[in-house]
Amino acid sequence: MKAIHNPALDLNLIKVFDALLETRNVSRAAEALGVSQSAVSHALARLRTLIGDPLFVRTGNRMEPTPRAQRLAEPLRDLLVGAARALSAAEDFDPQREERSFSISTSDSMQAVLLTGILRDAAEGDLRVSVALRSLDPDAMLDALDDGTLDLAIGYLPELRRWHDRQVLYRETHVCLYNPDLVPVTPPIGLEDYTRYPHLMPSLRGGMTSFIDDELAALGTRRRVAASTTQFLAIPMILTRAPMLTSLPARLASLCADALGLATSPLPFDVGDYEVSMIWHRRNTGSPSHSWLRQRIGEEAVKL
Repeated sequence: MKAIHNPALDLNLIKVFDALLETRNVSRAAEALGVSQSAVSHALARLRTLIGDPLFVRTGNRMEPTPRAQRLAEPLRDLLVGAARALSAAEDFDPQREERSFSISTSDSMQAVLLTGILRDAAEGDLRVSVALRSLDPDAMLDALDDGTLDLAIGYLPELRRWHDRQVLYRETHVCLYNPDLVPVTPPIGLEDYTRYPHLMPSLRGGMTSFIDDELAALGTRRRVAASTTQFLAIPMILTRAPMLTSLPARLASLCADALGLATSPLPFDVGDYEVSMIWHRRNTGSPSHSWLRQRIGEEAVKL
């Protein structure tokens, strides 16, 4: 009991430690915690005295953790998560009465396929939540989860940090999408036709090759990529007027085919499938509002 009632045991100090570990910067830690820089500096000084270690050493513009801080990182984070879960266990979140704004990073295609339901509910007034949709590159996305400016990231996300949690939503594969009035082929499309027509390629990074080209190279052939775009939802509109093929996630391709009179076909080679997941910072795992958001998105994924 003496250890529990130790006046030096202050969860706010542990929160400062955790924020510094994630951001490696006093000002960013202060912003994430909603306190002043001087408050973070004062808390760090108390931590150093309490633990008897510098904990963080300035290296250029970053505060790098000492070996002692690295050893403390996981048990202290587990302590924070446990405390958050215990304190929120009796809480609830009613999205029809409580206002809450969420920030989600995902591609434009995922917004159309997965998030339409929750956006429709918000627009019709059934919910008092609002959603800010953003498209971020992977590094910026992970940093935004860490500093609290992003609640959730959705997509093909093989990389995450040890303090992030993940939920797999569904498995996806790619199919071919085209305008049958301009590209006179009958599904299932053969390899000869697939490589004969020019391609419009989706690319989040704006490149001109993808895993599709690797598969074709392994088969001893190649395609002609006439153009690429980072905007997935522009592709089906372009295909309504251009005699080109594209390879898109199957659920998006089906949605666009139904809406615009396009056609889909299995690819003439096996590309396997991949997981579509959502990831978030572990500090939000026990949050009632965040849990509601994840459950709502999970319900939409089941319908796909």
